[in-house]
Amino acid sequence: MNEWMYRLIAAIVSAFLFGVATRNMIGAMQQSGYKGATFMRWLGKKGNLYFNRLAVFSLCIALLTAMTALCFSFLGRNWALICSSIPFFVLCLLLIVADEKYALKVPMQYTHRANRLLVVYMILAAGAAYGFLELLAFLAEINGSKLYALLQYVPFAIFPVLLPLLLCVANFITGIFENARNRRFVKRAGQVLNETEIIRIGVVGSYGKTSVKNIVKTLLLEKYSVVVTPESYNTPIGVAKTVYSPEFAGKQIFIAEMGARRTGDIKTLCEMVKPDYAIFTGVCEQHIASFGSLDNVWAEKSEILKNGAKKVVCGESLKEQVAGFDNAVVTELSAVKNIRMEATKTAFVLCVDGEEIEVETSLLGGAAVENILLAVELCKALGLTAEELKAGLSKLQPIPHRLQLLENAGVYILDDGYNCNPNGAKEAIAALCRFDGRKCIVTPGIVEGGIIEEELNGELGEKIAQASLDKVILVGDTLVGAVKSGYETAGGDMEKLTVCKTLAGAQELLGEWLAKGDCVLFLNDLPDVY
Repeated sequence: MNEWMYRLIAAIVSAFLFGVATRNMIGAMQQSGYKGATFMRWLGKKGNLYFNRLAVFSLCIALLTAMTALCFSFLGRNWALICSSIPFFVLCLLLIVADEKYALKVPMQYTHRANRLLVVYMILAAGAAYGFLELLAFLAEINGSKLYALLQYVPFAIFPVLLPLLLCVANFITGIFENARNRRFVKRAGQVLNETEIIRIGVVGSYGKTSVKNIVKTLLLEKYSVVVTPESYNTPIGVAKTVYSPEFAGKQIFIAEMGARRTGDIKTLCEMVKPDYAIFTGVCEQHIASFGSLDNVWAEKSEILKNGAKKVVCGESLKEQVAGFDNAVVTELSAVKNIRMEATKTAFVLCVDGEEIEVETSLLGGAAVENILLAVELCKALGLTAEELKAGLSKLQPIPHRLQLLENAGVYILDDGYNCNPNGAKEAIAALCRFDGRKCIVTPGIVEGGIIEEELNGELGEKIAQASLDKVILVGDTLVGAVKSGYETAGGDMEKLTVCKTLAGAQELLGEWLAKGDCVLFLNDLPDVY
């Protein structure tokens, strides 16, 4: 067999091993929305040791391959080079095993797109590796030194540190195809929607979208067959997948959650869904990192008011902003009375068309009251009677990870892991304070605040200090500095505050501290890319 064939086989095997060993990188790229810049920010994030591990891995390869080649030099150059490849492949296998210990909090989903990216990544890695090996062999040939020839493949050890760049290149290449494919997929889904007589409802806002969507669904099921975008699916692709799902067929009402990460997203979703009705929950500093300012966030979200919906039910905080829109209806808290917010439930009296409805729900806090009002107002427009609303309200269930109350061995857990905005954080802390036992908060802070992110997290620290909690655990190192500073400035007891590098570390600490009757709030469980 010719030497170039050995090098080709080595390159292919190396690429396969590298692909398997670095699949966490693909998971991080997936969490980054397949945006190379976001992925690189994750890679360079303070405290992220992923690149450091690749660098140490490269150093170990260089040392061991060089030592092995020299030790077996008495067998001749070819056999010495073959022997020197053994520690390389052994280390690759060890890297695969070791990588299991650093699993992502949000595991990689082996979607069709992720699998295609993995294949292109491996092909690129194989091609680059083969080219690198050929170059090293050529340099050894023209050099002529026997020692140089023995060590000719040692520089290949730097290849692992190039893998993040190769992944970005592979993502760019696949993105050309994926983006075009996604546009066609979304366009066809819009055409399918246009061919139906289904009533469409859009839910827009900086916060509360998923909660409101699920409340509306529960109420409407008293009168209609309903399909909604699942979980937090709020992109054109997520909406399109719902349209093509088996659950969509034959339904009378379609509720689409509409999210925005960049200018034009809401307009694109409106052009696709063409909502007949909509709910606009409100606007806050969420996504300033993407839009640059609160005014820009408002400008983007308010597209829902300009796209032909017959009626847009808006949160009370938007009263002044939506005054010029004829299709906007603002909910009024005067529609409820006798509000009682307790630790494990919320109760109030809802006034509907002159009839009073006693509501008692496991949904917690003031936000739950407003979300229910938004949903009720929309359902009234769709013909639900007071009796149907009463029946639907009695069936409301907490939405997972959105101020969801859990109990384990007498310990209360407020799971607000999917909350990442200042308004929700304020509500969650207030809900925590309603419990009688000792109280603890676990949080990494608030993200996507852009230029005011530090300010937002400082304010979060102040709110935590004002709550006089028994224990405060800050997780990570990206945002906790600002939270800690705000906590200290507001007079928080620093002896009650602990910083843990990981959520696992925080949970271990809690296991030692918590006792029956205590309550712990998990506020915002950030994905790995933050």
